[in-house]
Amino acid sequence: MAGQRVRPRLRPDPAEVSAGVRPPHAVLLRDPAFDFNLVAAALAARSQLTAENWMPALRKNWGILLEPSAAEEAEAVAEALTKAGHAAVAVPVGLLDEPPASVFAAKAELSREGFDSDAAERLPWSRLKVLSAGTMGEKSGSFIELIFAEPARRVRIAAANFDYSALDEKMSYSAELNFRALVAELAARAPAALRGKGARAVLAKAPSGALAYESFEELEREERWLLALAVLSAALPQT
Repeated sequence: MAGQRVRPRLRPDPAEVSAGVRPPHAVLLRDPAFDFNLVAAALAARSQLTAENWMPALRKNWGILLEPSAAEEAEAVAEALTKAGHAAVAVPVGLLDEPPASVFAAKAELSREGFDSDAAERLPWSRLKVLSAGTMGEKSGSFIELIFAEPARRVRIAAANFDYSALDEKMSYSAELNFRALVAELAARAPAALRGKGARAVLAKAPSGALAYESFEELEREERWLLALAVLSAALPQT
């Protein structure tokens, strides 16, 4: 599919299936707003590593842990985390896809049915799975990303180059206010979409510093995790 970059799903070897061998698994944290420090402490409690040792892996992979690992080990870790108050689930790594490649949108219409942009066909709100927003330093500025499923699409909006007329009466003369108003409007039209840390910060009216990502690689790792939760319907309800 044009513009799509999806990691091939891993298929178990038929011989392994007949022999009862289970495919590699990973652990997914189910709370999009999990606390890094608390989860690191819970992992340290059942291993020989300290919470400080666990933190780099958490920061790198967000809510995808122990990828890949034996199915039984992943299930044991998921159960231990859940009992410690950090809901988790073990899933085959073959179910975890990469988000599709980004397509930039400079203008869009927010219709009742979906997101209509100059970069893609109409994308229904019900198919919007992940809403990301944030900042990436002075050169990249603020951005919004929308990840849809069926069809797989990832639309990126560069805040400085977007036509905010789609906001109608909510549009203002402030670029910052327009950016935040657009995030709020998208969240309202697709309330089931999982929100990244930056989008949650915007909706909470947090200062700009709370929206920062170190790199687009960090953003994509968070999006991969959230997309897996959304597609597998494994996320906890959002508040």
